[in-house]
Amino acid sequence: MKNLKLTERLGLVSYRNQSKSEIKPHIVVDTDICNSTCPHKCTTWVCPANCYTMDENNQVHFQVEDCIECGTCMYACDQGAVDWNYPDPEIGRGVTWNFG
Repeated sequence: MKNLKLTERLGLVSYRNQSKSEIKPHIVVDTDICNSTCPHKCTTWVCPANCYTMDENNQVHFQVEDCIECGTCMYACDQGAVDWNYPDPEIGRGVTWNFG
């Protein structure tokens, strides 16, 4: 089996009962907090899906489309910028997992 790059693997992420263009975000990030009071911007280092990026002006940006719902940012952020609500399992939303 061919080893895929991260971006290639993230392109394979699928969401149950919704397409990527119809994602109802389970996470809202207040990047104003990231960019004004956060001293470490740790989410840009810990997110395995690279949903948090920092530009050339050290400003944090967030995009939910490649999120794999691992929860790492929820535990890493100690500034209150991450508001996380798991998808409702009753309506079958969220990332489709291959192994459970």
